[in-house]
Amino acid sequence: MAMGMVEVASILVPVSEEAEDRKREAKRHWETIRKSGVVVSVNSLRIGFHAFALKRDGLFGILGFGNEKEAQEASGVKDSTWFNVIRIAEAYPGVEEELFVGMKLSNAQELMDLPESKRLTEYWLRRAATDSMDTFKAVVEEEMNGKARSSDGREQTVAYSVKMPKSTRKAIQTGLLEYAKEVGEAGNEAKALELMVAEHTGGTSLIAAITFAINRIADLKKLGDSGLSAAEALEKVYTGLDEVVEGFRVSLESVQNLESPE
Repeated sequence: MAMGMVEVASILVPVSEEAEDRKREAKRHWETIRKSGVVVSVNSLRIGFHAFALKRDGLFGILGFGNEKEAQEASGVKDSTWFNVIRIAEAYPGVEEELFVGMKLSNAQELMDLPESKRLTEYWLRRAATDSMDTFKAVVEEEMNGKARSSDGREQTVAYSVKMPKSTRKAIQTGLLEYAKEVGEAGNEAKALELMVAEHTGGTSLIAAITFAINRIADLKKLGDSGLSAAEALEKVYTGLDEVVEGFRVSLESVQNLESPE
């Protein structure tokens, strides 16, 4: 079978059948977004479904975009709509397209407050498609039974104190305030502490993930002089990139674990 050529890390390698499938899949998602963007009010969930698929599978580059922002601007979909409908789509992993887009937008947002064990069931997805906004809001509230909603953006706060020598208090307090500014959390010392703990405990730190990524990519660039066949080199490139992605995933997960309620 004739195969095209693509340059990966300065190496000319044959385009695999898998790569061609990914390209076709990316184009399918993109064309749906472009067509749906003409009537956003009707097709916003469809846009979200396909934009999320592109983001989840890392397909923006295949379409020639440097990042998600470039794709969003080229799509003609407003950034507020784009990011909102992707956020909604992320809450419904594995749901078939027609079942997902059949929901009313407001009902899909209401349903996000229920746990996945209920949210992803056909019963609730069908109700989100057929119930009026007022009716659906009422049944979700009844199902929540007074529990806090994630969409409220609020979480119960608690005090946390640590005993320390009086002589060190000022230095620690000053250091925490400076660290909060450095990480973009000025005025939010609690979040700064979360990030500090995540950086030093409970999994791969972000710094470690970045360092690993730099070193791994540098190794991949040397494959041109390795004597490997084009197919072998491409396989190692894919494997290396998967390792880099996994490193960042573990790093981000360590931060998210800190934010998970007990």
